[in-house]
Amino acid sequence: MPKWKRLWYVLGVLLVAFMMGGCLGQEREGARKPAEKQPKIAFSIADMQRDGNQAIKKIVTEAARKDGIRITWKDAKNDAARQEQDIQKLIDQKVDVVVLQFVEPQMGPGLVRRLAMNRIKVVTLETLPVNAPVDGYIASDHARAGELQARFVKKNMPRGGKVLILGGDPVDPMAQAITKANEAVLKDTPGFTVETVMHSRADTQQAAATVQKALESGTPGAVIASDSRMAVAAVEMLRKQGLAGQVVTAGVGANRMAAEALMAGEHDAEVDVRPDLLGRAAYEAAKSLARNETWNYDTQIPNGDYDVPAKIIPVRLITAENAFLLQEQMKQAGKKQQGGQKQQQQQSSGQSQQGQQGQQGQQQQKMTKLKITTQEGKTIEVEVPGEIKSITSESQGRGGAGPGGQGGGDGQGGGGS
Repeated sequence: MPKWKRLWYVLGVLLVAFMMGGCLGQEREGARKPAEKQPKIAFSIADMQRDGNQAIKKIVTEAARKDGIRITWKDAKNDAARQEQDIQKLIDQKVDVVVLQFVEPQMGPGLVRRLAMNRIKVVTLETLPVNAPVDGYIASDHARAGELQARFVKKNMPRGGKVLILGGDPVDPMAQAITKANEAVLKDTPGFTVETVMHSRADTQQAAATVQKALESGTPGAVIASDSRMAVAAVEMLRKQGLAGQVVTAGVGANRMAAEALMAGEHDAEVDVRPDLLGRAAYEAAKSLARNETWNYDTQIPNGDYDVPAKIIPVRLITAENAFLLQEQMKQAGKKQQGGQKQQQQQSSGQSQQGQQGQQGQQQQKMTKLKITTQEGKTIEVEVPGEIKSITSESQGRGGAGPGGQGGGDGQGGGGS
C-alpha cells in the first residue's frame, strides 16, 4: 500500500475512534445524571365546598399541570378530626410541602409542629398559627378588607346610625382582624353606634339569629359580616322581615350566593379576597420550597420565636358598578356549587318544607341569563336559577329605618368564601 494511502487510512481510523469515544462519553454522562425529582406538594383544605377554595383548586391544578407536577388534595370537610387524619396520611406519604388551611385556627401550632418534626415544609393559608415554625404565610389583607367595609358603610350612611357587626369565630385571627378594622373606622366616627357579635366557626344560623334579635330593638342602618356566608344569612333574614334593600349590607369573600344577592339588588357590597391570587401565590411558594429554593415573599412577620416569610394579597371592594369583575370567579366556582345552594339557603333560613324544596330543585335545574346594561354603558351578565317573573329597577338611597339610619348607596355587593 502506498505510503500516502496508509496515512489516510490511519487518520480515518483515529477519527472514527474519536467520534465513537465522544458519543459513549456523552451516553455515560447522561446515564450518570439523575432524572429531576418532581416535588411532592399537598393541599390540606378546610372545606372544598367553599367557592373561594374551588377557585384556588382550579388555579393550582392548571399551574401544576403546566409544570408536570401532581398535587395531592385533602378536603377536611370542615371536620377538625378529619384534618388531623389527613395530615398524618401526608406525613406517611412523605410529601415535601403542605399548604395548610385550618378547620380550627387553634389547631394550627400543633399541626405545623407535627409536619416540621417530619421535615415537611408548611405554607399556611389565611391563618398564621401563633409561635409556629411556618415556612410561608399567604393571606389576603384582612385589615384592609375590614377598612373597606366600614368606609363603604360610612359613605352610605352620611347621618350615622346603628351598625351591627357579625364577626366570625372569636379565636380566628382573620375574623378578629376584619372586625377590629371595622370598629377602628366606625367607633371614632361621630353619630355611629356599633354592636359587635362574634359567632363560633362563622355559623350562619347563629348570624341569622343575631340579626333577628337586633331587629327586635329597631332596624340597624347597616349590617357588616366578616364572612360572605354570614352576609347572605343576614340578607335572607332582612328579606324575611320585609327589609330587603333597606339596610346597608357588606360582607367579605365574594361567594356565588352573595354575588347573586348583589345582582338582585338585595346586597350592597363585598370585599373580594382574590382566591385566584391566593392560589397562585400558595402554589409558587410550595413549588420553590419543595425544590429547596427561596420563595418570592414580600415581607417577614414576627411570630413568637420566628420571623415568617409572607405574601399579603391585595383585596378589592365589589359593588354593583364593578360586579363584572366577579364573573370569572363565579365561573370557577363551577356547577357543583349551584347544586349546593339549596342546602346552604335552607341552613341559613331554617325553612324545610318539602314543597318549597321541590320548587327550589326545579329552579336550579333551569337557569336564566340576565344581561344588564348600566346608564354608564357597562354590561353585566349573570345566571339566575329558575325563571324570572319580573324585574324591577329602583334608583334610591339605602339606610336603616331606625334612628339615624339613613344613607345612600345603590344596590351593591360581591361574593364570599
